[in-house]
Amino acid sequence: MSFYNYGSQQRDILSSPTYVLIILNVLVFVIMLLSGDFGDCSSLTCQLMAQTGEGVFQGEYWQLITSMFLHFGFLHILFNMFALYYFGRLNETFFSTRNFLAIYFTSAFLGNLVSLYLLPVATLSGGASGAIFGLVGSYVAIARKARHMGVALLYAVMMLVYSGVGLGGMDVNNFAHVFGFVGGLALGLLLSRTHSGSEPGYSITYTYS
Repeated sequence: MSFYNYGSQQRDILSSPTYVLIILNVLVFVIMLLSGDFGDCSSLTCQLMAQTGEGVFQGEYWQLITSMFLHFGFLHILFNMFALYYFGRLNETFFSTRNFLAIYFTSAFLGNLVSLYLLPVATLSGGASGAIFGLVGSYVAIARKARHMGVALLYAVMMLVYSGVGLGGMDVNNFAHVFGFVGGLALGLLLSRTHSGSEPGYSITYTYS
């Protein structure tokens, strides 16, 4: 069993929402690979989970949630899981699990919802980056540390670059990124008003047994 410490607090890995979310994203990606889907969204899993305006407007409302666990290729999930790990762990030092998940899912949902009306209805959309930009926004709301903001800027720039060259043949949904960030920033400001803890830090150690 593995454990990690936030300061003096020791927790089981599975009690970390960041790790649980990473596991779920990777699990869905593995299922896609086993289904013979290598980025072209040809599998039934991808077709059911990926968001399209056509699908949602015809009643497939679950896509607004399931699409945030779907990734189109190795680079897509690699960049997103690194960013989720980094900003997820930073946010965990400040927000409760309930508030963390509220920021994550609300930001992603807002980005997906806005995308329905700003993207062509046949456009496939998926990925955790809208939720991750929400975590970036919430962290901006509670701390302004140059080192972490530099990583946030680098992540944003990488996503913008890939929006130009395409990622696995798919364009990047910058509407989800922008509105995910806005949602996370707003929730971060709101939820931090009632938080009495100390300023967030990034002090993590590991023990194994």
